[in-house]
Amino acid sequence: MFGDCSETVSILYAVIFGADGACVAISTFSILTAFGAFMVLIVIAQFFARLLWKTLTQPRASMEADDATPPRQTPYRDDPNYRDSAIRTSKR
Repeated sequence: MFGDCSETVSILYAVIFGADGACVAISTFSILTAFGAFMVLIVIAQFFARLLWKTLTQPRASMEADDATPPRQTPYRDDPNYRDSAIRTSKR
């Protein structure tokens, strides 16, 4: 089985094109090349996954928001004489 090799190919070549009858070189360069290609694919996949996640989680603008009246520019007014008022003096 091991003596019938017609040629020797790297791991990356064997993964992409197959190793039909060829021996696969298990060298440091072959392993690092395959690992580097794998890492590049992971980085590209993360980039597209983040774009997709950003698109899916982005809040949608409703049609009612366009027709709504703009918010008031004055602050909320509350009766300071009211016992449980949100706006009251610290002196009682």
